Amino acid sequence: MDNSKYAALFLTESQEQLLEINNALLDLERGETDASIARLFRAVHSMKGMSAAMGYSSVAELSHEMETLFDRLRSGSLLVTPTIVDTLFAGADTLEHAVSLATRTPPEELDVSAVIQRLGMASAEEPQTFTAEFAVAAQQKTASTAQAGATPRHVRIEAARLDSLMDMIGELVIARDRLTQIAEAQGDPLLIEATLNASHIIGNLQNEILKSRLVPVGQVFDRFPRLVRDTARALGKEVEFRIEGKDIELDRSMLDEMGEPVLHLLRNALDHGIELPAERQEAGKSPVAIVTLSAERDRNTVLIQVADDGRGIDQERVLPRAKALGLVDRAATTLSNEDLIRVIARPGFSTADRITDISGRGVGFDIVASKVRALGGSLEVRTTAGAGTSVVMRLPLTLAISRALLARVDSEIYAIPLTHVIETFALSSPMLQEVRGREVLTIRDDVFPAVRLRERVGLPARKSGGGQVVLVELSDRHAALIVDEFVGQQEIVVKHFTGVEGSRNLFSGATILGDGAPALIIDASTLL
Repeated sequence: MDNSKYAALFLTESQEQLLEINNALLDLERGETDASIARLFRAVHSMKGMSAAMGYSSVAELSHEMETLFDRLRSGSLLVTPTIVDTLFAGADTLEHAVSLATRTPPEELDVSAVIQRLGMASAEEPQTFTAEFAVAAQQKTASTAQAGATPRHVRIEAARLDSLMDMIGELVIARDRLTQIAEAQGDPLLIEATLNASHIIGNLQNEILKSRLVPVGQVFDRFPRLVRDTARALGKEVEFRIEGKDIELDRSMLDEMGEPVLHLLRNALDHGIELPAERQEAGKSPVAIVTLSAERDRNTVLIQVADDGRGIDQERVLPRAKALGLVDRAATTLSNEDLIRVIARPGFSTADRITDISGRGVGFDIVASKVRALGGSLEVRTTAGAGTSVVMRLPLTLAISRALLARVDSEIYAIPLTHVIETFALSSPMLQEVRGREVLTIRDDVFPAVRLRERVGLPARKSGGGQVVLVELSDRHAALIVDEFVGQQEIVVKHFTGVEGSRNLFSGATILGDGAPALIIDASTLL
């Protein structure tokens, strides 16, 4: 029997079980014994059955040996010790490697004899004293946990099918807008009514497809507790890792892309931000640092935050290095928060004294900033010396479809995501002023920096005055974007692209309008 066609499904299900094994081992290490052992036993037992059916002998043998050890822990004949926990973590890592090799084309078998021997030695330790009541309680706990784990029915669908549906609904939205324009131009009441009905159905279909692609951020967040544990131990630091907002949902394609930025932010926090226990105690802090990974909804965006209570970003170290690299004026004595972000996001910038396996090559924050911008999001950094650092990634719910304000400059139309638009109004001369050589707009006694889109895209100034203003917001920063006129609002299908080398970093993507004309999408973070 040829099982190769089932390899992809086996890999997907195995990855879910491996994630459960790692998280349960972390809970076991924290002292949550009974429930964690029950979870571990079920996950490894499932792995053993699946791999045996597929003929993956190395995975099946290793799963069987881990199951034997879990059985002794579950019965109470073996106590949980740091040595056993470390041995189980090693077994989980080897199991993941064995699965990876077994599902290749052609499949390969990993030599797991050394790890099996290590697990066997741990399992063969002298029995610990236990009571029959303890064993019965453990078995009852296992049964109750298994019953509580019942989940609603789901159907597995290939990600490529969802991507294809998303592409088709995007094209359908463009066609809908085109039909709407034609119907309005014709003025036929029956055609307009039919178009409205079709538009309503297309809108409902779009919403259902978007919902089908939404998945909880916990699917990505759950990968990181093991990473934080291993990294902290390698650095000799004590860390309590907290995860909040795991149920917040994001588009699957967005979720796939955000894992790498979160990884770099966590590694930077652990290596650069968190102090050694002795150093924290000298500063009057708890020796155990707190690192928090959280998600929350904010209007049509999701905020992903990595925060720590470490030493914060030290300007006394950043400023000299920034001057040496020519990133700031040599006469500068301090860095504003915006300057700080620009400096630490520059490729190659690092404050590490030495290069390690974790950081020091100046690529972490640069990768984060580039990735977030490519996703149509923005980055915010808040830091206090001695108190810690918080990095917030503001991301759209989906990469595919969003609502935008259409504005014209000369003969070109540009799309401004409504996520960042506060209000619009006509420009009048009294609003314009100049402060310290920079043009600003005064609106209801508030002053905002003025950004002329004509200048940003390289067009000459208008011969006559007038124009329209878009008040743009990004976190706690604002700007007044001046355009020639407004065209209207429209749902746009976002087409991401890589800008031409050396070109202006002003656009996050492009879209096709209802009349078939292309329009560039303004990246609000470049205006502020």
